[in-house]
Amino acid sequence: MRRFTLVAVPTVLFFMAGLAQAATIQVGSAAGLGANDSFDWGQIHVIDDNGTPGDTTDDFAAAQNSPLAVVSSLARSGSLSDGTGGQFTGLIQGTDFFGNFASGDAVLFTGDVLDADLFSDTFTMTFVTPVAGVGTQIQSNLLGIFTASLEVFGGATSLGVFDVGGDFSDSNSAPFLGVRSGAANIDRAVFTLISNAGAGLAINSLLTTDTPFVVDATVPEPASLFLLTTGLAGVAIRRRRRR
Repeated sequence: MRRFTLVAVPTVLFFMAGLAQAATIQVGSAAGLGANDSFDWGQIHVIDDNGTPGDTTDDFAAAQNSPLAVVSSLARSGSLSDGTGGQFTGLIQGTDFFGNFASGDAVLFTGDVLDADLFSDTFTMTFVTPVAGVGTQIQSNLLGIFTASLEVFGGATSLGVFDVGGDFSDSNSAPFLGVRSGAANIDRAVFTLISNAGAGLAINSLLTTDTPFVVDATVPEPASLFLLTTGLAGVAIRRRRRR
């Protein structure tokens, strides 16, 4: 009977440890992400003077072709892409973009604001150096309720798909869509509008973190607690039968 006791408890603890270490979670705020780096889209805000320097009345934000190389505040490299022939435009909330971000935010828009045929409802951010978390405020370019998703990858492996809903309504009300992983293993993030799509999407600064998410092993998760309780109950029953 002792053999059961020696096997059951380590087995339960093994499963418990595995569940504690496997962590890819959604976060709903910049504070929850614990960001220590960011990609600010002011770097791609290019103004076309339309051939008349000094005359700002005909200036407009110029679109740039995909893929587009970008650099973070800590000088880390990344690449934006939204398909063959796609374009991105850097805009400023309250100046040439009027959405749900804070006034003055640099905004990444998936398309050419001067050409409605070039709008994209998805884009991919590829990190040269993998990160442990990524997130941003996001919105549809159309009025009304929308849903957006974020899928993160480590190589060819999907680490999870997460979504958030929002509404084109008040200033700075764009929802935050973020993910943290249990390791610095995210090298690609794909943002997609899955409803109220067709006119492109926009995000403000893309925040990242190097700090992995760690489950507090001192407080077992419900599934872990169930396994532990079941295993110990089995041990107790065996001991009663032995007596």
